[in-house]
Amino acid sequence: MLQKLKDLDKRVVDRMSEIHRPVLDRIMVFFTYSGTGAVIWWVLFVIPFLISRRFRETGIIMTAALVINYLIGEIIIKKKVGRIRPSASIADDDMKISKPKDHSFPSGHSASSFCAFTVTAFCCPVWIWLPALIIAIAIAFSRMYLRVHYLTDVLGGILLGIVDGTLVTLFFRNIVF
Repeated sequence: MLQKLKDLDKRVVDRMSEIHRPVLDRIMVFFTYSGTGAVIWWVLFVIPFLISRRFRETGIIMTAALVINYLIGEIIIKKKVGRIRPSASIADDDMKISKPKDHSFPSGHSASSFCAFTVTAFCCPVWIWLPALIIAIAIAFSRMYLRVHYLTDVLGGILLGIVDGTLVTLFFRNIVF
């Protein structure tokens, strides 16, 4: 089973290099950079939510969820698993972005994106959570497209983000607020 997942991961990385196009490269680099440090989520969602009376509780929940997601994914899991990135075996000239120096599993970009999306799905109307979902998908895909994560890294990040976003939202809505 584990070997089949490794083979699938390798096939996806290989396939990504085949679909590169200059316009798509620029779009994927934009989404990846916007997801770095969860910047897009802080700028487009957390800060406006915290300023707004209507969505202030959502801003507080999203802040807590993103912090907890970072601690679990980046500080605990990523360091414990220590998976080497697919970009480690790719020539620098073939990369569209600088090679990340940290470990690969789980994808922090995917985790934070789906964590933020999950909070919006619980707390916001469709006109807010639908764009959040589209942005989260684009960021997660960009990590595979740019060959800095395996498919299983991204899926692991998505799962982690959904679980963290769900648990933190339920905790705040049922216990804190």
